[in-house]
Amino acid sequence: MTVQVASIGLSQIGVSAALALGGQSKEILFKGWDPDLDARVAADRFKVFNPVCKKAQDAVRGANLVVLSLPSDEFLPTLKVLDVAMSRDVALVNMSPMHAQTYTFVEEVFGEKIPFISIFPTLNPNSLQEYLYGARAARSDLFDKCLVFIADAQDAPPAVLDLAADIAVLLGGQPVFTTPKELDGLIVANLLLPQLCAAALINTAARQPSWQEGGKIAGGLLFHGTLPISELYEYKSLGFTARANRENMVRLAEDLMRELIQIRDSLKDDDPQKLSDLFNRALDSREDWLLERQRSETTSRMATSIPEKEEALKRFLKLAIR
Repeated sequence: MTVQVASIGLSQIGVSAALALGGQSKEILFKGWDPDLDARVAADRFKVFNPVCKKAQDAVRGANLVVLSLPSDEFLPTLKVLDVAMSRDVALVNMSPMHAQTYTFVEEVFGEKIPFISIFPTLNPNSLQEYLYGARAARSDLFDKCLVFIADAQDAPPAVLDLAADIAVLLGGQPVFTTPKELDGLIVANLLLPQLCAAALINTAARQPSWQEGGKIAGGLLFHGTLPISELYEYKSLGFTARANRENMVRLAEDLMRELIQIRDSLKDDDPQKLSDLFNRALDSREDWLLERQRSETTSRMATSIPEKEEALKRFLKLAIR
């Protein structure tokens, strides 16, 4: 028997997860759907989905597992659409960039009984310098030897936690348990903050009286500095993810403003040493991060019993007989 997986949301993570899982066994089959037509077209080129559906309901009918990798503002509306077509015993796994709020949304639509877990993988450091986004940036090794965070809700059944660990292993990663709030905090600080900075950067540059000429001078530095806003985590309601995590976002925005104030003050005071120290510290932090990013990491919250890939696949395939 085959395991039918519905990939709802054809993001880089969603399509890469399908490529990685599909590479483990021919008995794992996929249907896909995304609210964006361009994403559906891009995902279809990988030939892993049979088919890429025009309607979300068609993708989940007969599914044993539903993987959500949606824009944050599409999460609740999509769940409401899936409600009429999805069985309550189908395992539901969230891989979207929002976690604590998703538990509330799932309970609102499906109640408390549906098997649900929220996970989020880190990405292969070899992908850091790629400038493709969405489905076009998908690759089967995107999660190889990377941490896969499992947002362990307190009432998650052991079978659901086992499924999350199995998926992490089959993706090529290492499962590590955290909480939904902790995971959201990590995402805000390290994924949403660059988007905030990019938005502030281009808005500041574009509001200068000299922007008509300045825009012609601007080159690679402004292009690369504003790239993060090319991959916002919303479909239409921009800023939804930040609002869902506004406490963390406000704190980080204040930290960012303090850094900018330090730069401003060092310039006002004409303090060359202070300004040089600020830039040197930034360069050192970036170099340390890039070196550390190349290492395989373990933490004290690593899953205590990580299954071997063969065992994980054997358990995963049992989804077909549910």
